[in-house]
Amino acid sequence: MTPTEAMEAKIEVLTYAVQSLCLQLGGRLTRQQFAERMGVHRNTLSNMLARDRSMARPGKDGKWLLSEVMDWEIRRRRQG
Repeated sequence: MTPTEAMEAKIEVLTYAVQSLCLQLGGRLTRQQFAERMGVHRNTLSNMLARDRSMARPGKDGKWLLSEVMDWEIRRRRQG
């Protein structure tokens, strides 16, 4: 295993651990927080939601589960 592969494996394990904690704790993001996380304006986030059906969706309270956002980010990164 190359050093890069080893680092990627460690990152994957840490990401899984953080996701598990978020799922247990139920961390939620507002539209503004999600937009800031993505580095876009709230309106741009709305446009992204309309175009990308694989993107995490808000719950009935209008907030996103952090674990779902992280899962979507990982899938997006893997797709390149």
